[in-house]
Amino acid sequence: MKRIVTLVSIVLVVNAAYAQADIQKLRPTVKAAAKKMNDALVKKNLQEFVKTTHPRVLASTPGGAEKIIKDLESQLAAIENDGANIVSAWTGEASPIIDTAGEYQCTIPQYMKRNLKDPKGVLTTQTTLIATSPDKGKTWYFVDATDKTLTQWKTVFPTLSSKLVIKPSPEPKFEAKK
Repeated sequence: MKRIVTLVSIVLVVNAAYAQADIQKLRPTVKAAAKKMNDALVKKNLQEFVKTTHPRVLASTPGGAEKIIKDLESQLAAIENDGANIVSAWTGEASPIIDTAGEYQCTIPQYMKRNLKDPKGVLTTQTTLIATSPDKGKTWYFVDATDKTLTQWKTVFPTLSSKLVIKPSPEPKFEAKK
């Protein structure tokens, strides 16, 4: 009997390790989904951009997707009125993917470059995105996590894994143009 219990335990551990390794193969998929989101933002295709917003954020926003789109349009217009514009946005590599609460979760760094008019130059910022997939990696949703700690985000998204790491944003980097 002791051998059977040991054998079953070994099989379960090996299966869990293989399943975790298979999940990690999805990390390029997360990066590709984030690229689509970033491209939509840079091109001001806000309808597509909002499709990558976590459904809970859409549902909790009075006015939903339409309100978020209007707010983004206003924010982008304000940036341009200040003489700036978003030049590019891209991501780094996704953290290891965690399978928890019936969904996949990870974080991914996001970078953004903006041209500035005054002072003349380029500003590069870095934030952390929380990426979640409710359908085992087919669809990914993103939330810019930089303005809150993981504990604070767990009040909004109670099923977030405590293993996620939200790094504080470094200071923006400014490169002056001559």
